[in-house]
Parts: sequence; C-alpha cells; structure tokens
Amino acid sequence: MNPEIDHEIPFDEREYTAKYRFKLSYLHPRHWGLWLLIVFLFVVGRLPFPWVLAIGRRIGRLFMRMGGSRVKVTRKNLELCFPEKPAEEREELLLKNFESIGIALLEPGVAWFSSRKRIERIGEFIGLSHVLNIQKNGHGVLVSALHMTCVEMACRIASEHLSFNILYRVHDNPVYEYVSSVCRNRYKHKSRYIPRKQVKDLLYFIKKGEVGIILPDQDMGRKRSHFIPFFGIDAATIPSTSDFARLADAKVVTGSYFLREDNRYMVEFSKPLDNFPTEDSFADTSRICSLTESLIRQHPDQYLWQHRRFKTRPEGEPSLYGKKEHKKKKRK
Repeated sequence: MNPEIDHEIPFDEREYTAKYRFKLSYLHPRHWGLWLLIVFLFVVGRLPFPWVLAIGRRIGRLFMRMGGSRVKVTRKNLELCFPEKPAEEREELLLKNFESIGIALLEPGVAWFSSRKRIERIGEFIGLSHVLNIQKNGHGVLVSALHMTCVEMACRIASEHLSFNILYRVHDNPVYEYVSSVCRNRYKHKSRYIPRKQVKDLLYFIKKGEVGIILPDQDMGRKRSHFIPFFGIDAATIPSTSDFARLADAKVVTGSYFLREDNRYMVEFSKPLDNFPTEDSFADTSRICSLTESLIRQHPDQYLWQHRRFKTRPEGEPSLYGKKEHKKKKRK
C-alpha cells in the first residue's frame, strides 16, 4: 500500500532534534571503542586530503585481503554485471572498489569536521539552478540518487548549497547516531535525516515545496517490487521514485556524485525528467533503473557492490549467490 500524505498541520519536529541531546549512557564502557573510532576519524579528517585518500585506499586493500562474504558478493556482482570484461579487468575493478570503500570509511571524518572553506576546495556542486527553477514553479523536488560510496561527502557538499530531506537508515549504535546527527546539524543549510520508515514525513515536506532525496537502487524484497532488468539481469526494484513523485506532485531529478581523478568530489543534480511520473509505474521504474545503471557505468569502481542486489529472484529462479551454509553449533 502506498503511503498517503495525511499531515494537515505541521507536526512537531522535535523528534528530529531529540537525537542531538547527549545522554550519560553514551559514556558506558561498551561505547568506548566507538568513541575511540570517532576520535580517530576526527584526527584523520584533519590531515591533508591526499593523505586521507592514501590511508583510505590502504585500509580498503587490507579489507579485501581479509576476504569474507563482502568480497565474495562484490566479485559475484561484478561478474554478473560486467560479463564482457576479462577476469583480470574485473579483479582490478574489485581492488579499486575496495579502495573506494576504505576511503568511504574515513569520509565522515572529513564531512563532519571540516570547515566550509575546505569543503568548497574539495567539492563541487552542479544543478542548483534546476532545483530553484522547479521550486519557483510551485513544485517540490524529488532527487532519485544511488548508493555510491561517497554518499556522506555528497550530503555535506550539497548542504553547502541547499536544505534537503533524505530518507536514511538509523544506525544501530546510539553513540554513532548521536555524533553524526550533531555534526550534520552544523552544516551550512539545515537538513532533515528522516528514518526510512517515516515516508509520510518525507512526502509532507516535498509537498510543501522542499527537496527530498531517496536512494531506491537496492533490493528491498519481493513486496511492492517490480522485476526490472538491471545490467541485463531481472532485479527486484521498488517503484518509490514514481510513487512518491505522484503523491507529492513533485518534479524528479537524478543525483550523482563521485570522486574525480583530481581528488575533488563532484555532486550533480540533473534537469527535471520530462513526462515523469506517468500512470505506468513499471515503465517509470524501468526508466529510473536505466538511468541509475548509466550513472554507475561512468564510475563503476565507486558503487556499493557489496549489497546483494540480485538476492530476490523471480518465482522459480535459483539464487545467484548460492545457498548459504548454516553451520550448526556443536553441543557439548
């Protein structure tokens, strides 16, 4: 069932600021390891940016050498999506992808703790005029983005130019959630990070003429999904972009972001899509899926291939990742 916009009056937004309040429980010894990690991110984030990238790439290579399920899933995704590439080329892409993952692990230290001048030096934003023109014409803006590894930096760079509302997954650790929320609230333009299950709130703000951002490019299961070709493979794809745009009377733009070879981030919002949404949810979602694939192909080393994008299969099709082996614990 699609969500409906039923907020007749502005609701209490204190729920979005409550997580900014410090609690004594955050000092419990079980959180000390995470506090040390945050201190590490703060220190690394103050280093010259080329140093941050170099350290991140080394961390990524280390994770790759450690192996594990993430490496297996990434390798399988690259094999499925780029069958035309030689195995050696895919392995090189695998390495570069884990280097990007390593950089992404350090990017919060840069995004959260850097000055606005530094962000201006290492990041560029394109497409603000598209957003302003849409809003000037009385519509809200829905940005259909994707899971590139530098999403945290992209949000920081975008926040230097406009406010937005973004659906996100709340972190399991309350200390990480607290620190990230406090830091994000210090950005130039205040933005709302809305838990992904509170879709009605996102639609309410878009309906008011604000900017909303979603990342609909992951496998969310069979419910409400269409099976649409993604890199030539049927993938369960949620029709959120089409549904949300229709419900909120919004214009849709695509959002792309990546780290360039000159060590500067590029964040770009496209022109609004023509004739979107239509009454055909499947056709709309196919169009978004195709656009997403084209953006990934431009910088495949910076996409989050660690996600099991093809885990949900059409009825009767076997798993593309193999059956999980569940090891039974031996009882003493």
